[in-house]
Amino acid sequence: MNIEFGDDRRYNATMICTITFHRESGFPLRLKDVMFVLDLKKNLLFVKVLEDYGYDVIFNKGKVF
Repeated sequence: MNIEFGDDRRYNATMICTITFHRESGFPLRLKDVMFVLDLKKNLLFVKVLEDYGYDVIFNKGKVF
């Protein structure tokens, strides 16, 4: 599966899996159908996806909650 960015760069997603983040609150954040793109140097997480999973996303003074 290819991922295309706004500047026409394309990357290949090599795997789709479920990942779990361990949060400070102690409650895990589990995301399904995450695409693994080997060539990306940063992780991308879209606020819209978190909202689709039922999470509230709050931005305050340079932090995200």
